[in-house]
Amino acid sequence: MPVCDIIVIGGSAGGFDAIRKLVAGFPADLPATVFVTIHVTGKSDGILPEIITRAGPLKANHPRDGDPVEQGRIYVAPPDHHLLIRQGHIHLGHGPRENLQRPCINAMFRSAATSYGERVAGVLLTGLLDDGAAGLWEIQQNHGTTIVQEPEEATFRSMPDSAILGLNVQYIVRLAEMAPLLNRLAMTNRDQLSQSINSPASSEERTAQTCPECGGVMTATRMGKLVEFRCHVGHRFGLRTLLEQKSKNIERLLEMALAQSEELSGALKTAMDNPDGEDIKSLQKELDRREREQEALRSLSATPHDPRQSA
Repeated sequence: MPVCDIIVIGGSAGGFDAIRKLVAGFPADLPATVFVTIHVTGKSDGILPEIITRAGPLKANHPRDGDPVEQGRIYVAPPDHHLLIRQGHIHLGHGPRENLQRPCINAMFRSAATSYGERVAGVLLTGLLDDGAAGLWEIQQNHGTTIVQEPEEATFRSMPDSAILGLNVQYIVRLAEMAPLLNRLAMTNRDQLSQSINSPASSEERTAQTCPECGGVMTATRMGKLVEFRCHVGHRFGLRTLLEQKSKNIERLLEMALAQSEELSGALKTAMDNPDGEDIKSLQKELDRREREQEALRSLSATPHDPRQSA
């Protein structure tokens, strides 16, 4: 069985500190290529390669589209681009966000699994929600190796927990153990360390869900215990991320409804001061109804009442 000389590492909240500690343990002659995706905003100043280079012996950089894959290098996903790994070269994608992220961990993991199969070692670090779990499943499907940071150690354990609960992760280790493990995997045939794990095939089904980003109809892909929702545009969501975003959308809509209702109350008061033939009693009845409506919306959205908005 081949060595794992394609190492893909993903993290989110708390990931900068975690990746810095991990790469500090790599040897200068690591016989592998390392790819890193940490969730950053599109307006990030892109300092992660510099942090990684200072932390360990391997040089890190943001690759350019089409750059060759070279051993002993660390390639970091640039802000607002998916880092996609092809046979022998790197592709930077600006496609739809996945799990609300670009760069997305799942996108990088999936591309590595497709291109390099059992040569891939996927590492998932600290983070919120569930990006990375479906990508590790793809790596496992292609007979690669799956590694997750010990949740008790992680700054945010949601991402490690999602992967552990969703699939049969091969290694659950602390940061101090990761670099030595990855070095061993890159130097030793895997049949001398652990056997690959076969995962059940995926299945796809229709859903009544619409995409929180574009409103398109979504299908659900079941990958063992994991579920990933996808729309026709290409947005993808793990179940935890979908729940989180749907909740945020509802909160935003309630806040918008409350703001509109309060504006209408102000307009009704103006109409009562300048009736212009309007029935004052009807206006007052409508105003009372809107104020009851606003109290209900406040209770649903947990928005405190601001008396200045009633003036």
